[in-house]
Formats: sequence, structure tokens, C-alpha cells
Amino acid sequence: MKLTLLTALLLAPLACLSQEQASSQVTVSELRCEYLKDPWGIDVAHPRLSWQLASGSQTAYQVVVDGMWDSDRVLSDQSLDIQYAGKPLESRQRCEWKVRVWDKDGKVSPWSAPARWTMGLLTAEDWKGKWITAGTGSGKMMVHLWLRQTFELKSDVNSATVFVNTPALYELFINGKRVGDDVLMPAYCQFKRRMFYNVHDVSSLLQKGTNCIALWMGPGWYQTHYGNPFKAPIVRAQLEMESPGGRAVIGTDGQWRTADSCISQVGGWAWNNFGGERYDDGKYIAGWNLATYDDRAWAKATEIAAPNVTASWQALPGSRTGPPIQARTIVPHKGKWIVDFGTTLTGWIRLRLEGLTPGQEVVIDYADMLDPQLMFMHNEDGFQTFKQRDVYVAGNSPTAVFQSKFNQHGFRYAIIGGLAKAPRLADVEAMLVQTDLEKAGEFRCSNELFNRIHETTVYTFRTQIPCGVLGGGEPREKEGYGDGGSFLSGMLYNFRSDAFFLKWLQDWRDNQRADGHFGNTAPAQRPHGGGPSWGGQASELVRRLHLYYGNKAIVAEAYPALKKYVDYLESHTENDILRYFNPFESKDPKKFVQWQFLGDWTPPTESADKHKFEFETMDQREFFNNCYRILLWQDLADFANVLGDTAEQERCAARLAVLRPLIHKTYFDAGKNSYRVARQAYLVIALRARIMPDELRPVILRQLENDIVVTHKGHLGVGLQGSFMLLDLLIKEDRPDLAALIVGQETYPGWGYLLKERKVTTWPETWSGWGSQIILVVGTPGAWFYEGLAGIRPDPSAPGFKKIIIRPAIVGGLTWVKAHYDSPYGRIVSNWKRDGKSLTLDVKIPANTTATVFVPGESPRE
Repeated sequence: MKLTLLTALLLAPLACLSQEQASSQVTVSELRCEYLKDPWGIDVAHPRLSWQLASGSQTAYQVVVDGMWDSDRVLSDQSLDIQYAGKPLESRQRCEWKVRVWDKDGKVSPWSAPARWTMGLLTAEDWKGKWITAGTGSGKMMVHLWLRQTFELKSDVNSATVFVNTPALYELFINGKRVGDDVLMPAYCQFKRRMFYNVHDVSSLLQKGTNCIALWMGPGWYQTHYGNPFKAPIVRAQLEMESPGGRAVIGTDGQWRTADSCISQVGGWAWNNFGGERYDDGKYIAGWNLATYDDRAWAKATEIAAPNVTASWQALPGSRTGPPIQARTIVPHKGKWIVDFGTTLTGWIRLRLEGLTPGQEVVIDYADMLDPQLMFMHNEDGFQTFKQRDVYVAGNSPTAVFQSKFNQHGFRYAIIGGLAKAPRLADVEAMLVQTDLEKAGEFRCSNELFNRIHETTVYTFRTQIPCGVLGGGEPREKEGYGDGGSFLSGMLYNFRSDAFFLKWLQDWRDNQRADGHFGNTAPAQRPHGGGPSWGGQASELVRRLHLYYGNKAIVAEAYPALKKYVDYLESHTENDILRYFNPFESKDPKKFVQWQFLGDWTPPTESADKHKFEFETMDQREFFNNCYRILLWQDLADFANVLGDTAEQERCAARLAVLRPLIHKTYFDAGKNSYRVARQAYLVIALRARIMPDELRPVILRQLENDIVVTHKGHLGVGLQGSFMLLDLLIKEDRPDLAALIVGQETYPGWGYLLKERKVTTWPETWSGWGSQIILVVGTPGAWFYEGLAGIRPDPSAPGFKKIIIRPAIVGGLTWVKAHYDSPYGRIVSNWKRDGKSLTLDVKIPANTTATVFVPGESPRE
């Protein structure tokens, strides 16, 4: 439906709009299983199915899974998370399904085009491959392995599938050909609880006669100091084939052959020491993955006991490389060459080399900045590299191409040593490595600063999602810090990320301790700094996945873990006030560590020239975290309401009735009629938590406005958690003027300052631009462009954008906005153009949804 309005300026809700058409022909499309199109190898007993209508409306549906389930006609307008309820599904099963729907007139649509999914290996008995690792003859630390096995086929195969289960990283080869385009497989997860498996269709790569299956493996996160008892990667894999002669399985076992590959690890894979790879071309064996290669000199693999963890299908897209980014400049520096790619990124370089001599070493260091005034730390050459380094050792060929395989770097500059002359610009290119998420949104407006901030935000997201982890692109740590949840809504509007965030939620649940603590990162291999709002992002994940994607099932699945976390925090209260505690110090939890029990992390320092991490006072920490505790209780009450858990609703309501006035009383200063901690972030979270009496709320809102407009002269004064909360609060309070004022600043502190003065291409670690340049810390206004300016918002009364709110903001001198968002039900468009006091508003909503549109104006509409 398209709505075009010319109005005097007003603000009133239009009547509810619905998408219908006169024709009875409804078109069903965009079929998904477990949030993905035609997924391979799922391990869900009752898969969740969804679809969209390209036109028309739905009053009933029928799902047919060939030979397994016929739902018959179901009276419902829902097309999300329809749970399979047919015959029990079996391992390896191939399922084809289709949908038809009935419209408002009771007329049935044509059947959709068929969609498919295949089942993975559902039981331990399905795995015929044994867990193996390198032979005992290897004495090196964390070797990169070659593994291979040959086998005979008497005929061509009808189908062939490979399952690979490992906590390490791998590339799969069949008869010398690399399988698929994914890199850094599998996604990083909490492998003390879970190890992913990937599924590959290799039907076209096998041939009659002798064949070879091979793996090239790097250890990745599965290091000795993170729990690997071996000195090499571990894996189990199996190739399953169907042919006219029947079914055959080739599984890993002690007969597989193994050798150290030509890659060895650089660095310790730890904080500020993730290093890279040393590639010795003289040790590369041509044809090592071909059936014709004689591997009798290789050692036999060692069979090991199966890890006591869950084997899970990787239920999210893999990582891919983006288009090449050509080098912009190459300049000399102290006998080395500095290559500038013009943008920061997380990924690889591809370096073409000429004139090499045997044994010549080419050393590549990766830096994200060159300005010594803004560096958090630097190497011996004065660059902020965070010890990221690759080494190429030449073999007998004078030419070569180097490219990473089992690590990724965060950088803008490559500093290349060991070359007598500079490489040509055309011979050096970089490639972004990111989880391959579908694009979901577009935004443009008449303000070019807003456009640049939006584009930088989206690009920053791309640099932060390799290996299935939000935050995994930061070069110093590569960890999925919980504070990254502050960017959830921005991610959700820009990328189709339901499967991505369901995986992250599983990481949090896998990470939860017996006492209820979630940790501060997920996955987590060691303790990290943070506070209650870091682990509390698990609750935020559930809330957003339900609100934005209509996922009720995930509320039920995560509910026990979320209750346990809330109760865990309650165990650290004194007189019902949450006090400082160190979750990683069991003997003395009050032992103070400045990195623990954080609240609003890294607000701006007093000037752009002051470079440091801003730590809060204890009073600030405890006020922030007590307010955040209220938000968790409110979330829990909402989840109980979704699930119909009346007893828990009553428990939450009773606690909130006690805690809100108690926290208000504890931290309120009656003398100044405000809170003792009256800075922006703390006023914001107090308002979000609604701890004050109703009559005091307008007073605190005015104090916040004064802090923004007068004290900070239109700038923000918040850190990581506060930046998201501030903009989200201003959206909900209908103050787009204040949000536009903040986002529009080009002086310190703000996003405009970072673009104009610090020339950033991704958002850095601090508001001054100091520190890492590829990290999610200064926050982003990612959702505000969609929810605020375009006004596209989910209606909580019908989650998943079944009902939509369109409430555009005509502010900041803007004359036009164009935006769309591909919701689970289809594309939502909100475009507006202002000409004097006339407004043209173009709105499109998906079939089978309704929207309430608020038209900005000077007076209420009659």
C-alpha cells in the first residue's frame, strides 16, 4: 500500500492501514526453515517455518512437507515460526515443503514454489567418523595440519555429503578442489560446551575410481591455554555417498594420514597477541590433496576420545570475503613499505610477489593507525599493530601470491618488510571477512553528515562480525563482549540477523555458570571485564528477537537461564541494593578490580586531547547497575506475560514495586531535586528504569534536556551503554529534536567530530579517536535513522512487524528521508519530503500486515 499525504504539519495517528487487494490471487514466497533458505544439515526436531506474501492477505494457511506432514487448513494470519508437527524427522532426511494460504474472501492461493531442508546427524550413533588429531611424532606447538584419505568408487555417485565437526578451523578438499566459498569455518562458539558441524554437498566432485578427501586445518581458538590437551587441531568428519550400489561412509579414523602443513602459528592467540601465520612455501607439497599423491611417508592420525560436548549444526551463515579493496598508496618507511588501503577493515590481504629468492622472508605487520598521539600501544616501529603479523617464506619460485587462511586481522595499513623495492599498487589488495548476512535496510536523507554517520555505522558492523561473533573483528581481543548488545537494534535494521543473534544467545546460555553468572563475553575462554549489563545482553537479545522477529519460542527456551541470572544478581545485594562484586573472585568477591562491575563504559573525557579510559566512581557504578537490574526484572515480567506464567508475573511485579522506590530513595538528593549521580547516562537509565515517582519524571526529563542543550552544548556525554540508551529514550519520549541535535554535531564529542577531525572510517574505541580503530565501543546511532527519522518501528502488540508503527520525525533542517526495512513479513518503506509547510509521505507496508501512521503536523487532525 502506498500512502501519499499533503498535510499541514500535525501529529496524530491515522486510522489503521491494512494491505489488501481486490484480486483473490495471493502469492506466497520467501520460504524459510530455521530462518534460512533451504538449509542443509539442521538438527532441530521441530523446525520453524516461515513465509511471506507478495500480495494480498492471509486468514488461513496449509503447510505440506512431502510425505511427512500436512497441516490441513489452519485458521491463522501468522506466517512466522510455524512449527513443524509431522512425523518424527530422521538423520539425513531430505524434506521438500510448500505453502498455500486463504485470503479474506476465503479463496485459496496457488501453492508456493517448493522449498527444501535436509536433516543433519541427530544422534551420537550417526557419527561413524572417529575423533582424530596429529600423530604423536609432532613436537611443535599448535601445528597446522594436513589430513587426507583415499578411497575407491566403483561407479559414479547419485549424491554425496560431507559432515565436518571440529572446534578448530578448516578447509575441505575433494580431489584437490576446495569445497565451497566459506572461510574461517566453523563459526566460533563456546566449545567447552558445544562444537559445530558444517555440511557440504560434494556430489559433483567425486568420480569413478580413486578419490581423495582432505582437510587443511588451523587451530583457531582451540589453543592449549583455552583447553586443548593436544598440540594440534582435532576433528571428526565423514563422507556419506549414495550410489546405485547402495550407501557408503568414509569416516575419519586412525588410518587417515597426517602431516604438518607449510603454515605455522605466529603469536600466542591471546590478548594483544593474536599474531597470524608463517607460510613457508618451500614446505608446501604440490598435490598433497590429490588421489595420486603418495602419502605412505606421512604419519597415521591418532584417534582420541570424543569431547564431552554437544555436536551442533552451525545454524547461521558462514564467513565470506568481500570484493577486493585496492591499495591506495605505498610509501617507504625505514626500509619497509607502508601500504594504505584507505579504510579500516577486518580481513586479509592478497600480496603478489616477484623477484623472490629461496628462503627470503617477507614480514607483514598490520596496523589500524599511524598517528602516535592516538595510539593505545605501538610496536618497535611506532605502529599500532597489536602484534598482528604474517610471514611469507619464499620457496624455489621467484613469484608467489600470499593470502591468509586461518586468522583475520584488523587493519588499514600493511607494513611490509623484506622487499628491496615496493610492490605495485595493483599487486596488493585487501578483503573484508564477515559473516555473510543478508542486507535488510537502506537509509538516505538530505543531510550528508547523517548519511556518512549511517554508512560508517553499517560498515563498522561489517568489520565486527567475522566467525559468527559480534565484536570478533577487534584486533586486540576478537571477543564477543556483551556490551556489543548495545548495537542490536542497529544491526537488526541493517542486516537479516535473526539466525546470527540466535547463535549468540546460545553462546550466552552455554557460557552460563551453575550459579547463574553469564560472563562478560560470549563465547568466553577466559574472564573479561564488564558488568551486569554485559551478561544482561542475553535478556536484551531475547527481547529484541521477540519484538523484531516475533520469536516466541526463543522466549520459552531462554526463560530459565534469564531467571537464573536475575536471581544471581539478587544474591549480591545488601539491604536489597546491588553492591559491587567481582564475579571471578570466589574467595573475596569484594576485592576491587577496576575492570569489573562497570556501568557506562568510556564516556567522553573533558577534551579531545585527553586520552584515557574513563572509570566510574563506585557510586556511579552501583547506581547504574541497580537501575539496570530494574530493566532485567521488567524484561523478566514481560517474558512471563508472553508465556502466560502468572506466578512469575506476580513475583516480578512485587519485586518491582519494592525496588523502584527503594533505588530512587537510596540515590536521590532531595536538596538538588535530582540524583546524586546526575550525568547524562545515569539520568537516562533512571528514566528508562522508571524508578522515580510519576510526578518527578518530567523534572528529570527537563534535567536531561538541560544537560544536553546547556551543559554539553548539544553534545552527548555518555559512553558505550549510554549512547544507545540515550537515543532509544529520546525516540520513546518523542524528542527527535534532541536526538538530531546530538547526531548533527561536528565538534567534540560526537560521531561527526570523529569523521571530520579524526578521519575515521570505522568507529574507534574512544570519543577522542584514541585506541583501537576497529571496535564497538563509542556506540552507534544505527537504529535511530530508521526508528527516529524514518519512523519505522515494531508495534509491541503484534511482534515481528505484524503490526507496524510509522512515526517519522521532521527535524534537523531535513527536507527528505528515504528508508526501507525488510521485515520478516516483507519490505516496509517510509519516505517523506518536505516543501515549506507541505509534507509528502510515502508509506508501503508488506502484505498481511497493518500499520498505524503518525503524520507530523502543527495541530491535531480532526
